[in-house]
Amino acid sequence: MNGRIYIPNNQKIKEKILQKNHDLVDIEHPGQQQMMELIKRNYWWPGIKNDVKKYIQECFKCQQNKVQHMKKTGELHPLKIPEGPWQEISINIIGPLPKSNEKDTIVVIVD
Repeated sequence: MNGRIYIPNNQKIKEKILQKNHDLVDIEHPGQQQMMELIKRNYWWPGIKNDVKKYIQECFKCQQNKVQHMKKTGELHPLKIPEGPWQEISINIIGPLPKSNEKDTIVVIVD
C-alpha cells in the first residue's frame, strides 16, 4: 500500500474522506479520475474505485456540470404525408432506459 493509510470497512469514515476530497475549495467537484488520484495519495481500501464512482454519480452539481461527449443530433426531416397505408414506415429505437423485466429498449414503428 506504499505508505498509504488503510481504511477499514466503515462507511462513515469513507464518506468523510470522499467528501473532504470532493469539496476542496481550490478544485471543487473534481471528476472521477482526479478525485481517485487525490484519495489514493493518502488512503486505500477495497472497492475504492466503485465508491468514488458512486459518490460522483450521486453529486447533483457534478451531474449538472458534466460535459456531454456525444455528437449533436442532426436536423429532423419530417416525412411527406402518405396517400395511403404502408407507403411510409418509420422505425425508431429508444434506449438504453432503466431496465424493466430485463429489457431496456423501446422500438417504435409508425405507419
